[in-house]
Amino acid sequence: MKSIKLRAMLAASVLVASTLSSVGYAADVGKAVQMQEGVYLSQPRTDIINFTLTDNHGKPFTRDNLKGHWTMMFFGFTNCGMVCPTTLAALRDMYHTLQKKLPADQLPQVVMVSVDPARDSVARMNDYVNSFDSHFIGARADITETVKLEKNLHIAAAKIESNGHYTINHSAEILLFNPLGQLQAFLSYPHHAPQMVKDYQDILLKDTFLVLKK
Repeated sequence: MKSIKLRAMLAASVLVASTLSSVGYAADVGKAVQMQEGVYLSQPRTDIINFTLTDNHGKPFTRDNLKGHWTMMFFGFTNCGMVCPTTLAALRDMYHTLQKKLPADQLPQVVMVSVDPARDSVARMNDYVNSFDSHFIGARADITETVKLEKNLHIAAAKIESNGHYTINHSAEILLFNPLGQLQAFLSYPHHAPQMVKDYQDILLKDTFLVLKK
């Protein structure tokens, strides 16, 4: 019950499916990467908490799994009516395009974190993400761990009950983590594959320039 109340309080403070740039990040927006659909943080967030999820193969997924590659993470649930399937479809189309343009080690890791662990088992998450692309990762945890991660990443999730059933309203942005496991950018909803491809490639180019400059 405490976790549910915490989620409700968090949801009240953050507009569901709103652009996360309005939640205290505007001052960090850099001019180096002008994203078509999103916000680039010139000073990436380094305060990502330690977390422990379970991926769709039953293996631990922690903060360390964000390191060594770029990661696109979004929060959703398998009973989601529109936002989650359309987001995954856009990510699938983006990923397939990037496969034709980039070497494998530059492709982003795509992760869906469940906001509905009561219904989203490991097996259900596996079936769901694999229906879009076998490279995608589905991750879940108990409600306490889920809420802790939501709070750290400023994700809003609110359970809405009606006639004995429920759905969940939740933030719809995609979070982009750099290879150091730092939060580097947000991709705004609604998501469009062509724009995501361009934004991601622009960020990669920026990252490569910084590495060469050093």
